Amino acid sequence: MFSVLPRFDFRLAHAVASEVGSRRSRQEDVALAAPELALFALADGMGGESAGDVAALRAIDAVRAELSSGPARRAVDAYAARAELAQRREIFARLRGAFLAANQAVRSAAAEDPARAGMGTTLDVVWLARDHAFVAHAGDGRVYLARSRAMLQITQDHTQAALDRAPGMPPPPLGASSGLVNAVGLRDTLGVDVAFLDLARGDRLLLCSDGVHAEVGSEGELSELLRAGTADEAARGLVARAARGGRDNATAVVLDVGERFVRRAHRDRGLDARDLERARQSALLAGLPEPVALSALSAAVEVELGAGQRVPRIVANDLVSYLVLEGIVRYPASGRQVGAGALLYPEALVGVPGTGEAAVLDETSRLLRLRADDFAEVCCEPRLAAELYRRIAQHFARGGGRG
Repeated sequence: MFSVLPRFDFRLAHAVASEVGSRRSRQEDVALAAPELALFALADGMGGESAGDVAALRAIDAVRAELSSGPARRAVDAYAARAELAQRREIFARLRGAFLAANQAVRSAAAEDPARAGMGTTLDVVWLARDHAFVAHAGDGRVYLARSRAMLQITQDHTQAALDRAPGMPPPPLGASSGLVNAVGLRDTLGVDVAFLDLARGDRLLLCSDGVHAEVGSEGELSELLRAGTADEAARGLVARAARGGRDNATAVVLDVGERFVRRAHRDRGLDARDLERARQSALLAGLPEPVALSALSAAVEVELGAGQRVPRIVANDLVSYLVLEGIVRYPASGRQVGAGALLYPEALVGVPGTGEAAVLDETSRLLRLRADDFAEVCCEPRLAAELYRRIAQHFARGGGRG
C-alpha cells in the first residue's frame, strides 16, 4: 500500500521480509522501517555466540535515536525548504554521526559482557527527502536501485576480497574472522560510504543482507525478482529465493517509489546546472544536447570522497569510471592534476581493467560514478551507444586514457 511520508515528494510502498535460514539458530538481521521519519535501515549482526543479534539491534536503535533527534529533524527540514549543496552535506553529516553513534553503542555493549567480545554488524541506511535518497553504508550488506533502464548496485562490499581488488580501505582489525574489514563495532574508527540518488516514479530500492545477495545467482535474477509484483511480493520473492540455499539469515527491505504528489518550483535534481555543465565538459559528454547527456548519466551515482582518499577502480564488484564534478584529483607518480569535467578510468566503460596509477584526491571531492555493467545497460539504445563508445575511442586516440 502506498502512503505519504514526511518531506518526501512521492507516495511510497515499503515491505520487509526475513528468514532465519536452516543453518542458523536465531535471527541476527534487524530491519528498521520508520515511514514517519522517511527512514529505512538494515543491520546484519555477526559474532555468532558473541551476540550478533545484540549488535544489530543496538546499531539500529542508535540510528533511529540519532536521526529522530531535534538536530537531525532540523537538518532534513532545512533541506526540504532549501535543497542546496550545503543542506545536502548536512544530511550526510547527520548520517555519518548516526553511524558513529551506532559504532559506539555496539562497542559499549561488547565491553559490558565478555561473551560479546568481537561482535559487530553491517549497517545500511536510506533516508528519503524531497525526491532523493541519501544512502549510508558500512559492511557487506547491499543497497540496490532498480529503474527502467538499469539495475544499480549502490554500495561496495567492505570485505577482504573487495579490498584486494579496490585498495583504499583500512586493514582488517586483529582477530577479525568474518571477512569484513569495515563494519559497526569492529574498531573505534569506522568508514562510512555515502551516496545521493535522484529518484523517479517506478524506481525501487532494495536493502538486503548478504544472506540474500550471496544466494541469488546473478544481478539479472536479482533485478527480475526486485521488479516483480508489489513491494511485498518482491521482498517475499527475494527471501524465498535466498531460502533455497538457506545458509544464512536473509532479509530484504523493498521501497517502491509511486506517484509524485508534491510539485516544487525549485527542485534539487542532484545535478544542478553547474554540475551538469561540468559533466558536459568531459570527453564523454562534450557537445551532447542536455537531454542526451542526462540519458547517458541515468546510471550514474553521485559520491563524495575525502581528501587523501584513493579513487577505487573497482566498486560493487565491477570496473568503474568517474566524472569529476568538484575537487582536485592527482596522479601521484606523474604529479598530473585534473579537476571538474575530468573523466577518470575511461577504460572501465569498455570493460578493460586499468594499468596506470590510481588517482588520489587532493581535497574532498564530488564525483559521478559509472559502473561498467550499468553503463552497458544505458547503452542498450543503439544510437546512444554508438555515440558514447565513439567518444571513448576518440578519447583514447588523443591519449586521454592515461591513468
